[in-house]
Amino acid sequence: MSIEQFFHEHLVFRHKEFADWKTQQKKIAASSVNTALRYYVNTGRIKLIRRKLYAVVPPNQSAESLVVDPYLIAAKATEDAVLGYHTALELLGVAYSAFQQFTYLTEQKSKPFEFQGQWFQPVWVPTGLQKKHDPLFGVEVVDRQGVMLKVTNAARTFVDVLDRVELSGGWEEVCRSIINLAVVDIDEVVHYCLMLGNASLSAKVGYFLSQRQGAFAVTEKQLKPLLNSKPKIPQYASKRGREEFQLVKQWNILLPVSVINQSWEEPGVDI
Repeated sequence: MSIEQFFHEHLVFRHKEFADWKTQQKKIAASSVNTALRYYVNTGRIKLIRRKLYAVVPPNQSAESLVVDPYLIAAKATEDAVLGYHTALELLGVAYSAFQQFTYLTEQKSKPFEFQGQWFQPVWVPTGLQKKHDPLFGVEVVDRQGVMLKVTNAARTFVDVLDRVELSGGWEEVCRSIINLAVVDIDEVVHYCLMLGNASLSAKVGYFLSQRQGAFAVTEKQLKPLLNSKPKIPQYASKRGREEFQLVKQWNILLPVSVINQSWEEPGVDI
């Protein structure tokens, strides 16, 4: 593979990917890898995003004017990065709003960073998956500009955004987004939710599935494991702020009244 072919197939790439390619070319000295990368940065062929992360500059553009696809950046932020939460909603095409924050799951140490006015936020893989040594449960691979990205699928994303509402734009954004999901594997939703071992989450997921029983064709049999896993005593679905909460007795969960009523304030409309 020539260097031009490597750049064509790796619009955004990590140091290790380049080093592995150099190894295949029988040029394995670490110094030659670093020297080559510095050369391509200095000549404007590639752009440094942050340490060990680079973007290819097309021949008809300059490094200064290059706008890098943020999804490619997030997907390459660490070697094991998986796009999740609101970023997954966006890639699934169901997000109510477009954000300038891109979230990736990882088991590696990684600091958040900013690039071209956008924020890239690492999040630890859920503890339940770490304990089961299954961080890639519910992860699929999608092609974006010829780059293969790992992203949580619809079933896992449905659970994750309810688990971490604060990472997903807040209650209104989550509610308005997941209602756009047309097809979800309910058995996978339930299985994944139970893997995380969180009673409050089981109640939240169960409640939202029960609200869409018709659309998702959810059966009572599928809801039963979640009902059996609900909190023993009422729990708040999220941190308490100024908003009023109301108990949903069936699920022993206290939800914001606006969520239960699906009452969102529209711009210019008095409620």
